[in-house]
This record gives sequence, C-alpha cells and structure tokens, in this order.
Amino acid sequence: MTVGRLVKAPILLFLATLAIAGSDLPQSDLPRPWIDRVLPLGAQLGSTVTIELHGEYLSNVTDVRFDTTDLRWVQTKEADSGHVVGLVEVAENAALGPHRLQLFSQDGPSNSRLFNVTQFPALAEAEPNDRLNQAQAIGLTPQILDGYMQGRVDIDTYTFAARKGERWTFDVRSMEYGSHLECELTLFDAEGNRVAYNDDRNDIDETPFIEHTFGDSGAYYLQLDQYRGPQNVDCGRNCGYMLRVSQLPLMEAVSPLGARRGTTSRIALVGSALDSVESIYLQRVRGAENYRMTYPYTMPIDIGPAPKRSTDIPRITGTVISRSAGRLEAKLDIPPDAATGLWRVWVKGPESSTDGLSFEVSDSPEFSEADSPHADWRQSEVIINGSLDSEGDEDVYELKGVAGEPLQILTLAAQLGLPLIDTVLELYDAEGKLVAEHDDVMTGQGTVIGNPDSSLFFVPEQDGPLKLVVRDRTGRGGPTFQYRLKIKSARPGFQLLVEPENFTVPIGSSAELAVLLIRQPGFEDDVEIWVDGLPGQAKPLSGIFRSDQFFGPSADGDNIIIPEVRFRIEAPESLSPGVFPFQVLGRAGIGGPVVEAHTSLWVGPPRKRNDIRRPLPAIAMHVVEPFDARLSTDTRITIEQGETTEIKIDAKNIPENAALRIANAPSGVSYRVVSLSPDQIVLAIEANGETKPGSTTVSVEANVSSRWAATAPLTMAISANKKNLTTSR
Repeated sequence: MTVGRLVKAPILLFLATLAIAGSDLPQSDLPRPWIDRVLPLGAQLGSTVTIELHGEYLSNVTDVRFDTTDLRWVQTKEADSGHVVGLVEVAENAALGPHRLQLFSQDGPSNSRLFNVTQFPALAEAEPNDRLNQAQAIGLTPQILDGYMQGRVDIDTYTFAARKGERWTFDVRSMEYGSHLECELTLFDAEGNRVAYNDDRNDIDETPFIEHTFGDSGAYYLQLDQYRGPQNVDCGRNCGYMLRVSQLPLMEAVSPLGARRGTTSRIALVGSALDSVESIYLQRVRGAENYRMTYPYTMPIDIGPAPKRSTDIPRITGTVISRSAGRLEAKLDIPPDAATGLWRVWVKGPESSTDGLSFEVSDSPEFSEADSPHADWRQSEVIINGSLDSEGDEDVYELKGVAGEPLQILTLAAQLGLPLIDTVLELYDAEGKLVAEHDDVMTGQGTVIGNPDSSLFFVPEQDGPLKLVVRDRTGRGGPTFQYRLKIKSARPGFQLLVEPENFTVPIGSSAELAVLLIRQPGFEDDVEIWVDGLPGQAKPLSGIFRSDQFFGPSADGDNIIIPEVRFRIEAPESLSPGVFPFQVLGRAGIGGPVVEAHTSLWVGPPRKRNDIRRPLPAIAMHVVEPFDARLSTDTRITIEQGETTEIKIDAKNIPENAALRIANAPSGVSYRVVSLSPDQIVLAIEANGETKPGSTTVSVEANVSSRWAATAPLTMAISANKKNLTTSR
C-alpha cells in the first residue's frame, strides 16, 4: 500500500462540519477582549517602559500578565475599549527573545500576544521620514529601532555615518516577533545609489536582513518599506517592527541538528563573524520562542508551562574547540536527564548573546550518514543526521521492509529554522519501482501555509529491501542544507486544535468552543472526540469527525480547509468565577491511541496564514460574572471643525443615569446626550474650531455597576472647516 500526498476531488474542498452539542443555557454575547497589536514590540533588559496594547473591548482591564515573573506590569495608566497604556518592568536577567503577554479583565482574558526582551537600547522612530531628505539621523551603534508603519503609504528612512571596513547587520524583526508587517530593506549611499537590498531573508522567514561590510567611510541611508507586491498585502493595524542594528555573529546552520541525551556531541556552526564568539551554550526553548508552527506539525513541541524565571530555564554549556570567521566547532555534553525536545543554540561574544537555530535533544539512537547502515527502525525510532553537501546531491539509505509493518519516515529541517532546504522523500522497492514519495507536510502557496519538511507513510506488502532517497526539491545543496531523518514504525494519525484561546463563559450562560481536526497525510478515519474534566455540564459532550471531511489547502493555496466540531459549554449558576482547566480528547477506531488537543497563540486569520503560531500550555474555561449591558454601532464619525454631528448607538440594558464617555476623543471635541431610550442612545458631537484635523480611534462607553459597556473602536475623522479654507485662498 502506498500512502503519499492526498488528492481530493474539488467538490470536497469546502466541506466542514458543524456539530452543536451541549447546553440549554442562553448563548453568551459578551464581547471578548482582543489585542491587535503591542507598541513597542519589546524592551531592553533592566528597563521600565511604557507600552500600548491596541485592540477592542479592553476597558475593563484588571491586569496584564506575562509567561515569566521577570516581566511585570507595574501600572495601568489609561484604559478604554480601543487601547490600554501601562508600565512594564523588565528584570536585568530576563530571558532574551519573545515572551507571551495576556490581558485580564472583568470580561475574561484576551488573546495572547508576543513581547520581546532585547539586549540593546531602543530608539523610537520619528516621523516624517518617508524620503531620503527626511531621514531620521541615528548613530551607528548597537541598538533597536522601534518603528510602526502608519498606513499603507508609510516608509521609514534612517541615516548614519559608517566607517570603511566595518561589518554591520541590519535585522528587521516583525513577523516572528508579533507583527504582521512584511517589508523590504534597502541600504543607499550618500548619493542615493543602492548598496544592498533584501526582501525575504530566506525561504522560511519573510522579514529582511542585511549584512554589510562598508567599502567606504561616509553617510548612508537605511530605508524600510512595506511589501508592495501583486497581492497588495496589508498588515492592517499590526504594523510594528524592531530593527536590530548590531555586529553580532550570524549563525546560518548547525550540524548536526540534534543529539541524544547522555552523549557527547561535536557540533559545527556555519555563519559569519564567528571568530568573535567567546562561549556557546544550549538553552531549552520556551513556548513563546518556538518557530512558526504549521499544521500538521512533526517537530517536537512542549505544551507544558514555561519556567517562571529565566534562572529556571535549563542550560547546557558547551566548549569551543576551534573558530574562524565562517565556522565554529564545539563540544556539547548532553546530560542523561536533559529534557527531550527543542533547545536553542546560543553564542556569546564581546557585544552580547545571540541565538541561532533550534537543536533537538532526543531519546532515540542517533546516527551519522556514514553509520546509517547500523540503524534498525524495527527496534525503535532511529534518527540519522544528514546533509546535502553540494548542488544536486542526493542521499541514499538502505532499509529493510517488513510485510504489514507500518513505516513513517520524516525530516526535520525547516521546522528547526534552517532557511533553505526543502526535502523530498522517495521510497523504492527492490526492483527500483517508486512505491511512495512525499514533498511537503502541508502543501500551499510558498510557505504561506506550507511546511517544506516531509513526512512519508508506507506499509510494505512483503519483506525485502527498500531504498530511500533524500534530496532537495530544486536540487540545491551546501553547508546549510542539514536535516534530521527520523524512521519509525507508525501509521498516519491526527492532531486536535482548540479555539478560541481565551474561552470565556459568564455565569448562567453558555459559549461555543471549536475543535479543529488536523490530519496527517494518509489519515482518513473517523475521529471521535469528547470533553473531559469540565464542572457543571448538564450532559456529556462528544462529537465525531467523518472520514470524508477534507483537511488541506484550498483551491487558491492561500487558505486552509479545516474540519471542525463546535460544542456549547455552559457555566451554570452553581459555578463561581474562576479558571477551570479541562481536556479535549480524540480517538480513531476502537482501541486507538487517545490524542489530547492543545490551543495556540495564533496571530492572523485562524484558517489562512501561518504568520505567527506558538503552542499554549493548557485549555481552560474562564468563568466571569454576567454583564448584560451592551453598546454597539458601525458608524464612522465624521465632523468638520466648528460643526456638530449626531450618531446613533444601539443600546441594551443601559440605565438612564449611566455615566457616558467618548474615550480617546481629540482635544476640542465635546458631546451631549440628545436622547437615551432602552434600545438607543443619540449623541451630538461637536468639534470646535481649534480641533486638529485628522483621524483617530474612539469608543462610546457607559459605566454600569462599575463595569464599562463599550462599542468596538470607531474611526473619528475631523476635517478642516470649508469656510476657513475658502477664506485662506
């Protein structure tokens, strides 16, 4: 039997399931707090900074929490539906890199976002700086440039003086660090001639990176522009970036990509400026550090809770054996009790520490290409650390097939952060016939939803030798084309994902929880799912995914078709406010293994792009006090200087004596209540003659029983008075 890439008839591409099960309690319409963006995207070690959280329904904030005690929300300075402003304190020894941030409110928690700890001081971008003659002057020193693209026409330009012979890197950090911004980076000389340019640093990460050694001393310009390709990509409201300027070493590849615990491993790094490295170490990957997850994933992920302090993060110190500018060799003694899974390679030099690729610590026998004939997958999973050393290189392995014994062969490379390799697996029988092949774990448009690693399943019909070929899809090769080849006995399976992450139910109500089925290539069975561990449910909650429901890319290759089952889960009057962890479990067939669902931090449309995903440690129901007051409108508020306009707000359970406000209104804007009825509020809004023209985001809010009922953020546009414009002409 051959199990390869699935091909389905087009009619199945848009099938989905909707199985509503559960409660007789009314379904909650309580608005769920949501964070669109964080400004800035990070802060330096040992600093206290003001940050802004922008989104909707944030007025009732009570706290903001991080996945570590090394970051602390000190004070909430402002809060309304559209934004929260507060102080964050970063400990001197906080772990570098992304951390998870979540807002908590009377209405339940928000979704999670990323906040990044950096080693260098930050400088805020200053507008206007669209053109070279408007460039913001900076010193060419190690630093973070915190910027934000304000609309689709914005461009950010910086200027500095460089010295001949100096090497500098310009590293834009956005899409893997919490932003949607896709951009391009250009370095110009003093006359405006292009010296260096980058759009996507590699096949996996769409953010630009420039490494440049200056040939001449003098003035230069660095310009960051939004991607303006044929898709006309818009980063929406989440357009921030951190532009890291440094002389840190660059790690492009590590070989091998992993090692077995309890062994000594000699590793080699390939990159640049590695001769400045003073020490090397492995550090256990925290949940917020995981590279982008694509579904189905084959990389090992740790869904457990993260260490609360940086001092609790496991670390393995290595020994540098030799180093040059382009290559470093080191020795790692992996303790027998080291946690299996993902670690990250870090190096430290005179400037600071910098992280490289992920490194897998396993508990399976590991082999080099030369030792691979000794690998026997029939005993247990085996791992072969291989490389495609030159252009056109193909690695060939001999396997022993066993009739009826299922075989899974997969590669890990792109999911560990390697930038270029796109493996293809081909399996041949003794007569040279191709019996199975696989390219991408998930096919799609480029890496928008794709996963270029491979996962092949095959069940031999007879005993006999098999030949496995590993190659790059386009025949590339070189020192960065490393991979881990895993071979074991396994049949195709499935994964379960739950959303929303911030599942909230008011007392006396119910809410829908979606369970998504992620199929591995070749898995076509029915899957039974059920909810376990929830208090107060009137009836058992269970459902089924049918075998004919398609999972995979849509016809345009830019979306993911994912089957789902929805449960109605209740919070009866007998429950008190609190957090109630529970499990969602699934099983295919009688006696099959039970699979536990997880949830994830997911930035972007949940069934579209793989922009930013991180596995989260637990599924929980957040039970909150009921709140029935509501305000809503989709009105855009447009006012001319010196004029008044009326807007109508849909209302529900708003008392006549409720205190009203237009939050975040510009200076010079006032309002009064024209009428207030049980289902509608009419406001007259005036902009005086001194109100500055422009557009801002506001919300209409009513305070009811010490809790704010608020609209989603509204656009308020102030225009210049036409009479004044006529007079000035």
